[in-house]
Amino acid sequence: MQPEHLPTPPKMVASMALFDSDLREEMFLLLELADIKNYSHFVGLHGSSDHGKKEGSVSWPGTNEILFLIMTDTQTEHFREVVRNFKEEREQAPGLLTFSWPLSELF
Repeated sequence: MQPEHLPTPPKMVASMALFDSDLREEMFLLLELADIKNYSHFVGLHGSSDHGKKEGSVSWPGTNEILFLIMTDTQTEHFREVVRNFKEEREQAPGLLTFSWPLSELF
């Protein structure tokens, strides 16, 4: 419980953007457009989906990356809108998935 003399902190959301490494420049532009400055960036990730494998090898070229973001509800909604617009402007669906979940506590 928050003491009465302290303001209630904003609700926070954890978001993750999983994307094809070829989209790195575009993803950082999306962060800039959404005015998001705080993130963690994971690179060189291997994975598999219905679209195939990415293992960074000759047999399975390519890798994935993740941007992990902690944002307010307002920032999350703005980022969601920026990502939606990016996806709608492309002829072919980009290799980009975003996920969000509420945070119950930051400590």
